[in-house]
Amino acid sequence: MELDRFDVRLLSELQREGRLAVVELAETIGLSATPCARRIKALETGGLIEGYQAILNPGRIGLAVQAIVQVKLTEHTDETVACFEREIALLEEVTNCFAITGTYDFILQVYARDLESLSTVVLKKLLRIPNVRDLQSSVVLATVKRSTRVPLGHLQI
Repeated sequence: MELDRFDVRLLSELQREGRLAVVELAETIGLSATPCARRIKALETGGLIEGYQAILNPGRIGLAVQAIVQVKLTEHTDETVACFEREIALLEEVTNCFAITGTYDFILQVYARDLESLSTVVLKKLLRIPNVRDLQSSVVLATVKRSTRVPLGHLQI
């Protein structure tokens, strides 16, 4: 999909504040409401905008512990990887999972109420997934930067 300066500004504004009304968005980027609404629909249909959601503060809803967990599998067959990915998709505590290069195969972001709950997730859920060979967990001490935004600087027209 070819993006022009209006599309890039729309994406930027929607990442900044996904609840803006079409009229406000149109005003901000210099379009009228109808063409702005059409562009938003095209960006959604084209898969550039995957959805809209509220961003919650984990600590305020009782999730005081966050951990980064690195996972190594016993083997790398399509079946083993698919099994692992299916199991991870079922765990609500795992909010992000990335296949990575290097010593480990996956890196997970995990939230828990407390250290005991984190221990339960690691020992009774993650380590029991078939073909998990090794885990390394790191408890997050402080969040320095947290964002759901995707950089758009390379799209500037």
